[in-house]
Amino acid sequence: MRVLVTGSSGFVGRYLIKELGEHGHIPVGYDAARADPALGVPEYTGDITDPDALHACLTAEQPDAVIHLAGIAFVPMGWSDPQRVMRVNLNGTLHLLEATRASRPDARILVVTSTELYGRDPRREPVRESDGPAPSNLYGVSKMSADLSTLLYHRQYGMHTMTARPQNHIGPGQSRLFVVSAFAEQLLDLKRKGGGVLRVGNLDSLRDFTDVRDVVHAYRLLIESGHPGEAYNIASGRRVSIRSMLDQLCDQAGFHPSFEVDPSLYRPTDQPLTLSLEKIADHTGWAPAIPLEQTLKDIYDDLAAHS
Repeated sequence: MRVLVTGSSGFVGRYLIKELGEHGHIPVGYDAARADPALGVPEYTGDITDPDALHACLTAEQPDAVIHLAGIAFVPMGWSDPQRVMRVNLNGTLHLLEATRASRPDARILVVTSTELYGRDPRREPVRESDGPAPSNLYGVSKMSADLSTLLYHRQYGMHTMTARPQNHIGPGQSRLFVVSAFAEQLLDLKRKGGGVLRVGNLDSLRDFTDVRDVVHAYRLLIESGHPGEAYNIASGRRVSIRSMLDQLCDQAGFHPSFEVDPSLYRPTDQPLTLSLEKIADHTGWAPAIPLEQTLKDIYDDLAAHS
């Protein structure tokens, strides 16, 4: 298939372009940044909130499928700049859906949202895609709105729309705004200096970390065989504490500095919801395959090689 990928120059987009190309698809990029020749694919420069640019791209390319990654992925920005988060995450999705409906209504569309739409209150059973949303922050509200709007386009217009709801995903090349890359950068710096103190937040919180390469594998399988009108959870199914993750990262670095809690980084102890992965396994055969230890090693090694 000819697959249009929004957010193609971003962290996940780069891996997805590679995944699609390696499995016989023809990826085309769309990103607000300038085209990146390193991707090796046709790439359009345009903002996801620009309906005219989206319409022009879709009309010219006539893709068989669209995978929508473009958006704001930093949860705290929901509180610091809610108007921008809504404009990009919700309105950008609506612009894409409308442009596709006008130019290529039979295309398969996968919109990537977030498990933040489920909220963070504990639930007794693993969360299924049919369970009700209950976002606990404005970022979650923006993703919930984009998700439900996408699924409505199937019911209203018969379009082949689907949503993916991933939990935290990590990998080489991720922004230092995110905890694993931030720790890896500190470790590398301290190791090169021969010692020092690593600044941390709350190490007791739990997270579900999925390797980005497993995640884009799921996206490819969904665009190939996912069912229209359906939402799909994506997670590793394993919960680890931030402390355990950091210990493993230190093992990979071969360096174990002392830790110091930085109040500016500290957040109350929390843990991710346990998600049901039955639907994506049943519809596509997907399951996470890359061990956390390998992911952490690759993150550290990549950072060391590029700094």
